[in-house]
Amino acid sequence: MDITLKKNIRFWSDSFIHSYSQMFFSDNRIFAYLILVASFANVHSGIAGFIAVVISIFFSHWLGLNLANIHSGFYSFNSLMVGLVMGLFFQFSFIFFLLLFIFSITSVLITNAVGIFFAKYELPVLGIPFILTVWLLLLAVRGLSEIQLSERWLFVYNDLFSIGGIQMVKAYEWMQEIRLPGIIDIYFKSLGAIYFQYNVIAGILIAIGLLIYSRIAFSLSIIGFISGYYAFYFLHGNVEQLSYTYIGFNYILAAISIGGFYLIPSTKSYVLAILLTAVIAVIQTGMGYLLGLLQLPMYSFPSTIIILLTLLTLKYRFESKGLKLVPVQLFSPEKNLYRYLYQSERYKNNTYIQVALPFYGEWYVSQGSDGKITHRDDWKYALDFVVVDEMKKTFRLPGEKLSDFFCYNIPVNAPAAGYVTHIIDDIEDNNIGDVNLQQNWGNTIIIRHAEGLYSKLSHMKQGSFKVKVGDYVNAGDIIAACGNSGRSPEPHIHFQLQSTPFVGSKTLQYPISYYVVRKDGFDYEFHSFDYPREQSDVSNIQRTQILLSAFNFEPGQNLKFEVISKDGTKEKKEIISWEVKVDSYNYKYLHCAQTNSSAYFINNFTVFYFTEFYGDKKSLLYQFFISSHKILLGYYHQMNIKDELPLNSLFSGMALYLQDLAAPFIRFVKADYNAVFSVIDDFNFPKFIKIETKATIGFSNKNLKVINAEIVISNGSIQYFTIENGSTKILATCLND
Repeated sequence: MDITLKKNIRFWSDSFIHSYSQMFFSDNRIFAYLILVASFANVHSGIAGFIAVVISIFFSHWLGLNLANIHSGFYSFNSLMVGLVMGLFFQFSFIFFLLLFIFSITSVLITNAVGIFFAKYELPVLGIPFILTVWLLLLAVRGLSEIQLSERWLFVYNDLFSIGGIQMVKAYEWMQEIRLPGIIDIYFKSLGAIYFQYNVIAGILIAIGLLIYSRIAFSLSIIGFISGYYAFYFLHGNVEQLSYTYIGFNYILAAISIGGFYLIPSTKSYVLAILLTAVIAVIQTGMGYLLGLLQLPMYSFPSTIIILLTLLTLKYRFESKGLKLVPVQLFSPEKNLYRYLYQSERYKNNTYIQVALPFYGEWYVSQGSDGKITHRDDWKYALDFVVVDEMKKTFRLPGEKLSDFFCYNIPVNAPAAGYVTHIIDDIEDNNIGDVNLQQNWGNTIIIRHAEGLYSKLSHMKQGSFKVKVGDYVNAGDIIAACGNSGRSPEPHIHFQLQSTPFVGSKTLQYPISYYVVRKDGFDYEFHSFDYPREQSDVSNIQRTQILLSAFNFEPGQNLKFEVISKDGTKEKKEIISWEVKVDSYNYKYLHCAQTNSSAYFINNFTVFYFTEFYGDKKSLLYQFFISSHKILLGYYHQMNIKDELPLNSLFSGMALYLQDLAAPFIRFVKADYNAVFSVIDDFNFPKFIKIETKATIGFSNKNLKVINAEIVISNGSIQYFTIENGSTKILATCLND
């Protein structure tokens, strides 16, 4: 079949099926198919809903609306609900189908208009278009004599027999005879009522789909319904109203949306969901009375209004208070939560402007934050650096002259790119032991890196500046030399970040992007976006050229591998190709056309690391995503590079299901990553490097799985990599020249 035709078929089928799961904020196809089946519990309603979806999709495409929104079911899920209502309450006729067509496209128009308006406030449209369209429909039919209310409820057995014979009648009788304990019966019927199917079987099908789609959403549906039900009960509401109107689905939708979809699932989001269901239990009574006067149904209006009011409030508050809105919607409470946890740990101190240490080589932190000498109060986040020998002495004997000190006259570098805003260069260096309290900061340079972010380096050597005010400097450019001017009894660099461009400004706590700390001998410790500690030997990452070359994947580049997979006695040999691509947001990724998989990565020329994976978890690309999750681009023998792995990418089955249910409150599943450099042929001019990595997947305190890998770099490219995952062993040899 032609590739273009395949893509078109997939697009239209996705657009159709996503329309069914959008009410639950889901793009899960299995869940959508179960909802599709459940929507035909009332056959006429199911048929009308089906037709409405098709009409709205084609109309949206014909109008030229956003393809991504069409594909997600954004324009059609409200039309689905309109069709379900019409099929439930009106007789099929020519006028019926004409009105179905008219109000399906009306729903699309309202959805688009409401979406444009709500986009200003970053709010979802929810069921607003459905409610408005149905109200317009019901007002319109009051003046149309040709449209008839359905009498299928009166002659239900005749209709069923005409559709499916005696078997259909028996199936209907069986469904009607199902009786569950009170609140459970209402819960399932309320789930079914979301799609206007008022029976237990439809509700059970939707509940099964909900459990498959999201354990968090499933638990919230139960918690939300129970809390709303009993709030309604304790407020002396008529519980029988919940039994025959099934408006309890308002509690379900509100709990799922607030407790786990629009907010990162947490204990506080669950509490908020419970509180909101109590609010809905009260206001739906008042809304029901008001709308009853207008002879208009309430449907999901109470939950829709409360959800929108809550989201609007949360978007314009001063503090998060532990209730965090989802920044990028992944259409799954679990995915939203696990991505948040993964990124919170992985990027907890990450900054947009990356600041490096302001020197080459290894220096010693002689005074750190909250130092004992001068780094106090407004200047407590400053750092002082010197150069020391093996005995931690800062000078060679006799130590009486400036030139005896190891750091004197050594180049000082720009810590990040920016514009030079201020320079003081008229202060003589002090003799050893003397200080200049009148010109406290000595020779100083201030660099503007961004609005509200400046770096200040002080005690520079007079006349050593290589730049002038107004110059633009790149990170690492030599700007001056270490001196002994100002309040400085011996040569050192005073370094601080600040939010204002003045000499003497308050310090700003701001992390150093990447650096290493030398422990004993040649034992190094990697730090990312951290704060150097006093009395530690620190240096910037010294990059290794063959590592830079090996992981420098550029758009348009193709990687081809000969892959030999062994699982016990079975062996498989194949050729796998990847292409380096870039998306519309300028993010780079590796793409495997054979498995339709993509692995997004970042290479900042200090660290190469993967960020996201989409596609087949049995693919070679996924194995590479796990085994090369984070690679330092500078060789440090046996230094351990640690990272977290995304939980939902690695786990499956019962372990993940249990973790999903508990995830908003506690994590007992772990996925850790470690990488070390194990072999190098030449420290000065290496042509061969071996990297060993390990992914450890654990449940509670037990390791469930360990994935070991080796990546061999030769002559500036990946020569091969091996992966050992249980009984499976993979050897992937690069075929590129």
